Amino acid sequence: MDRCCGGAGVSFVVDAQVHGWDGRPHNQAGPAGEQFVADLHHRHRMVDPSPRPLSADAFGLVTREALAAHVLSAVDRAVLVPATFDDLFVLGFAAPAWHAELAEEHPGRLVLAGELDPADRERARGIGAQVTRGGLRALTVLPSRRPETAVSLRASWLRRTLIRAEQAGAGVVHIGVAPTARPPAAAPQWAHAGVVEAGEAVPRPRWPSWAEPVRAGSALPVRARTPGPLPAGAVDVAEVRELAAALPRVRFVLGAAAAPTAALTRLARLPNVYVLLTDLLIALRRDPEPAAEALGELLAAYGPDRLMFGSGYPLVRPARLIRDLMTFRYPDSLRGRYPELDDEVLEALLGGTASRLYRLADPRVPQAGRRRPAGPVALSRSPRAR
Repeated sequence: MDRCCGGAGVSFVVDAQVHGWDGRPHNQAGPAGEQFVADLHHRHRMVDPSPRPLSADAFGLVTREALAAHVLSAVDRAVLVPATFDDLFVLGFAAPAWHAELAEEHPGRLVLAGELDPADRERARGIGAQVTRGGLRALTVLPSRRPETAVSLRASWLRRTLIRAEQAGAGVVHIGVAPTARPPAAAPQWAHAGVVEAGEAVPRPRWPSWAEPVRAGSALPVRARTPGPLPAGAVDVAEVRELAAALPRVRFVLGAAAAPTAALTRLARLPNVYVLLTDLLIALRRDPEPAAEALGELLAAYGPDRLMFGSGYPLVRPARLIRDLMTFRYPDSLRGRYPELDDEVLEALLGGTASRLYRLADPRVPQAGRRRPAGPVALSRSPRAR
């Protein structure tokens, strides 16, 4: 796929959020699994403006050929982020075992992450061996069952488990990074509560409009919803802060829509917190001014060395998001308020930060006995007015 836009170039691109899933009917555990996949496909048709959106059949299974055509033709490396959701899918949705098979088909191109349910201590036993055996470089912390379950990070065993994983080689932890469907037409009232931080007496709705699909969670029917102060699938920023402060050697990657932008910018004071821009980049066309403002706020707070590109594929194919980012300009109302996305910033956002975080070899650096695998051509962007 041609990714050239003319001008200066970005030659190493990493997609830090890709899901290899199997949502076909035979893997769906009843109507809830069917509804979840249908909601995801509906969101794909809304946010991926390609004249040829993926069909329901093609969307339901990420194959080796689909990864090559849609992802690896546009990026140099991709991080496979798992999401099992046991009670919705018989063999798991984006299961680590399927990710491992995909990685074998594309040697050297895919980074594997494991999965850690903060409510399931038994599955976390032997995490060091799991990391070593699977060649994992990251862990995703999310419930392995219902995708709309709020995530608690306060269990003492969770810290010990993350330390063992970091010592074994998986020193990156994803929080609030998972496939999300469209919001329900009428979300329950409690789903609009804001993040509870220290010193805040009353939760308030603070999610920007561009984060709506993540904030409201999935539209799938559930057996029961437990009212609480956190929106569906969200995390308490105070808990993230405590965890990151207690584990300075672990790098925490939060989805840009895992919490309100203001709460995320305050977390930038911790040097081991990073932000994955997937949902924000998807919103640059759908809700351009609020999304651009959020991007500027995060860029000012974190700098380009702690922000990363991700597509959320197959929700959106990465080539379109790359083009949007390469040609991005702040709206006139925001011009001059935030750092510009010059070549150096784009180099970091599109690959530099992720290659450093996941310890990826830069193909531009010659290595003895190795040849760069056939892949995408150098990325470049159009010159813009200064």
